This record gives sequence, structure tokens and C-alpha cells, in this order.
Amino acid sequence: MYPYIFLALGVVTLAAFCVVRDKYSSALAIGLKSLTSLLFVAVAVAALLCNADPQAHLTSALLMIGGLVCGLVGDITLDCKIFLKGLGYDGAQKDADAMTYVGMSAFGIGHVLYIAASALRFGGTQLNLLWSALVAIGLVAAIFAVSIGVMKMRFGKFLLPSVCYALLLAWFVVYSIWQLVAVCACTANTLLLAGAVLFIVSDLILSITYFSKPADYQRTGALHPESKLMIASNHITYYAAQFLIALAILYL
Repeated sequence: MYPYIFLALGVVTLAAFCVVRDKYSSALAIGLKSLTSLLFVAVAVAALLCNADPQAHLTSALLMIGGLVCGLVGDITLDCKIFLKGLGYDGAQKDADAMTYVGMSAFGIGHVLYIAASALRFGGTQLNLLWSALVAIGLVAAIFAVSIGVMKMRFGKFLLPSVCYALLLAWFVVYSIWQLVAVCACTANTLLLAGAVLFIVSDLILSITYFSKPADYQRTGALHPESKLMIASNHITYYAAQFLIALAILYL
């Protein structure tokens, strides 16, 4: 029951965050976002404690909790980046860029931990890790071909970090599909796959917010990359992903 209590609290704080968050962020928004992220970590810890056999997959559970903590670090860092950039002081852009690198690194490490946690649950997965990585490379190549060639998105100095991060995220998605379809069609794997898919949806929305072509930022209404709808969609799909991943620990 405790994991679901923390989940319910997370839904409340996420709703409050989506109300107050705008494209510039604020101290209140950062506080609500930090609290929401702490709650998905709380869900994960409670899920481990409430698991019917917590020792059976303890290492995997701890790796997943570590990945969620990395997400917490990334969440705080990226919203502080938005807040500092909005202040407009000398050096604000440089500080914001540094926080972008830190945030992307934190999330990237988190995905590595999620993949490792999934791989450790079942033996003999080395070859499937390799094949899923190769499929992920093809998926990322297609995504960036559309993003740059069709949507004219501009990644600039963040192109290489974005590609590296996208590879890890796509690998997590592809490997989660393989785990569910070929290894075990269980509740934990279903939740992990749902979380991985929502994660990639969230980051695709975030990429539109960050890297759209200049003309897109001249739009008005919901189609603006930094509109309230885009911001809310990004965060709702992201937090749904992290809460599902945290809840999966209950069913390992």
C-alpha cells in the first residue's frame, strides 16, 4: 500500500507543479518538482520494502533506485538551468549550458543503471544486449534524420551529447521490449517497458522545446515549443515513466 500512497502524493505535487511552471520556472516550481522527484524515489524504496521477496532481485532493485536518484539530480539541475537562464545575468547562458550537460549526464547514467538492472535479473543476456544496442543505433539514426532533416531542429553544441543520451534511452526501450516479449511477460517487465516508452516520448517533446528551429518560437498558442501544453506534456509523460519504473520494483 505504501508505494501507492507515495504515488498518489506524487500525482498531487505533479499537478501543482504543472500549474505553476512556465518557460522561465521559479523557486516554487523547482521546489515542487524536487518534491515530486523525491516521491518517485520514495515509491521505489517503499516498493522494495513491500516486495514479497526483496532479497531475490536486491541488486537489480538497488540499481533501479540508483537510476531514479540520478533522475532526481537531473530534474533539479535542468529546472535550475531554466530558472538561471531566465534571470538574464552576465554568464547566465554559460551556467545554463553547464547545467544542461550535468542534467543529460545524470539521466544517461540513470538509463545505464536501468539497463544493468534488467540484464542482471536474467542470465545469458549478453548477446541480446548487443543486438538491442544495434537496433537502438538504427532507431536513433532514424530519429535524428527526421529531427534534423525534416523538422530542421538545431542541436548545435548539444548534438553529440544528445545523440549519446538518445542511444542510451533507445537501448533501454529496445532491451525492455526484448525482456517482455522473449524472456518474461510479467508485471515488472510490462511496467518497465511502459516507463521506457513514456520516457522516450517525454524526451522527444523536450527536444522540441529545446531545439526547434527559430521560426517555431515565433508561433503563438499551444504550438509554441515552450507553451504551457508542451511543458505539461513533457513533465506528465516523464513523471509517469519514472513512477512506473519505481513501481516495477514491487513486482520484481
